Amino acid sequence: MALTRPYKRSRGNLPAFLLFLLILLLAVGAAAFWKMNKPTPSQNSSQIVRGSGAEIPAEKNPLSVGRSLESMDREFTELVDHVVPSVVSITTTPALDREALVRQFFGLNKGGIPQNNKMGSGMIVSPEGHIVTNWHVINGASQVTIQLNDGRTLPAIVAGADQRSDIAVLKVEAEGLSPIAFGDSESVRVGQMVFAVGNPFGLQETVTQGIISAKGRRTMSEAANEFFQTSTTINPGNSGGPLVDIHGKVIGINNFIISRSGGSEGISFAIPSNVARRVYEDIVERGRVIHPWLGVVMRPLTPGLARQLGLPDTRGALVAATMNTSPAQRAGLMGGDVILSFNGRAIRDGKDLRNRVAEAQVGTPATFGILRSGKPIDLTVVMEEETPN
Repeated sequence: MALTRPYKRSRGNLPAFLLFLLILLLAVGAAAFWKMNKPTPSQNSSQIVRGSGAEIPAEKNPLSVGRSLESMDREFTELVDHVVPSVVSITTTPALDREALVRQFFGLNKGGIPQNNKMGSGMIVSPEGHIVTNWHVINGASQVTIQLNDGRTLPAIVAGADQRSDIAVLKVEAEGLSPIAFGDSESVRVGQMVFAVGNPFGLQETVTQGIISAKGRRTMSEAANEFFQTSTTINPGNSGGPLVDIHGKVIGINNFIISRSGGSEGISFAIPSNVARRVYEDIVERGRVIHPWLGVVMRPLTPGLARQLGLPDTRGALVAATMNTSPAQRAGLMGGDVILSFNGRAIRDGKDLRNRVAEAQVGTPATFGILRSGKPIDLTVVMEEETPN
């Protein structure tokens, strides 16, 4: 019978097991230590806000704005800060007609006579208190009141007005005024950025921005001159306020809009600043507006007449006759002459010639480029002041 050997535990594996256990404990401890000291996500990484069972993205940080946009924003606000103190709100009280006064005298007007005040805008153009606005804003007014940017309300007198250009000049007595400078409307280009400031619907210091959409527009306004068309938003009450360029200079006087709805539709018109400046200077220096006089009778240049005169097209102003003792007659202009240019600027038609003459200086020679019997001739004309009939 074979004898079995009793089981005997081997002691050679115990040290290895203890070493394995020690390494395992060290690894677990290191992992726990790393997890406890794990760095938090940076501010630029996405974050999760944990609520009651829902994960909601945290609010985004503000968008970093480029330097060019910041500069543009700052320059726009500085421009507005520069212009707004020069803009005034105008309120006019109309004069009562004779019939209304008679009815009031006999007590026939129940509830009194209604006062249909008009609102408009204007701009301070001198430290002495001269304000330029539209003639139609103050037309028929018995009383004119202006309100400054600082809240002061002052009575104004009409220093002078010119219905032909739709420009009027007011005068107030006040200190601490902020006049604005005229710019050169001849240098205005289509597409340039402009800003309109005024008092639409009584909302003072309203600023809108747009571009010059076109030049040389002829419209149905009271003014006889040409206009700038702009995309700036203007409404009733903006009339007479300034249209300024990016330098804060006035290049136009906001005048009216064309609209099918009655509200602004992005088609507005402004009187060029050179027209307004001429009227203002005449009123301040002479007490009246000086209108230059050429003394010609114009005839529309039709395609048929153009062919008879040997012209390639209908551009130019055809002289039908000259008035006796007029500047045109003394300079040698004759019936049948076609005026093609005025002081180097091309003349499109009779209306264009009228506008160029209106901008001329009385007593200053002007050069006319004409076509006579197919030959080009230059004539010098000294404009005179138009006298009332």
